[in-house]
Amino acid sequence: MPNVFSHMFSSDIDGPWWGIRCSPRVYRDLSRQMEDMSRYFIYITSIQGHTLVIAVEGPYQDLSIDDDTIFVPNWVLKRLDLIEGDEIMMEPVLEPIPKATSVTIRPMTGSTVQGPIFLEGLTEALNQLGVIQNGLLSAVVDPSLPDIHEFMVEDLSPSQVCLADGDLTVNIERALDQPPATPVVTTPVVTTPVATTSTTDWSSILPSSMLQPLNEQQGNPLFRGTGNRLG
Repeated sequence: MPNVFSHMFSSDIDGPWWGIRCSPRVYRDLSRQMEDMSRYFIYITSIQGHTLVIAVEGPYQDLSIDDDTIFVPNWVLKRLDLIEGDEIMMEPVLEPIPKATSVTIRPMTGSTVQGPIFLEGLTEALNQLGVIQNGLLSAVVDPSLPDIHEFMVEDLSPSQVCLADGDLTVNIERALDQPPATPVVTTPVVTTPVATTSTTDWSSILPSSMLQPLNEQQGNPLFRGTGNRLG
């Protein structure tokens, strides 16, 4: 069985935070099994039985590494309760994954939503991850500050595992560390496959202090829809 390590141990300069990297041989094997798919996803299952669906970003470049070595983002180790060198089971996702229509996300901390590009960053994170599933969601929402932000996916339709591709209504609940009076945000967003651009306008939701800089910097805002003001 493959052995899992943090991408920090990889010789690749930019370690992936949204998917895994495997050896060239393993990547070729996966490609043959999923040749008709535009993007590759796999099941990773720990020896404790915890399972996660995640994207395959590609092969790593160091040919001296054993073929059974798999590099993953650190948040994968945390979610699956793994430590460096643990064995995992890995299977390709061969059945079609339905597209998500709505998802309810709760930030773990209120500071997550306070960044000036939070909404743009969340959309980009969903694009990069490519798949949403119930449970803990970890993502970078500001590339200039590559901190991992954590969310709980509390409700997802139409399935427990869905593609983040297309029209998607995202309900952002109050953060776990905020008082219950914090309002809920419900708004449609448009997610797109990696390497494309989503277009949505959040102008009716963002506070004026956040809205003006975004509009000045971008001719086409990433978010479009209506909703409540984000407190």
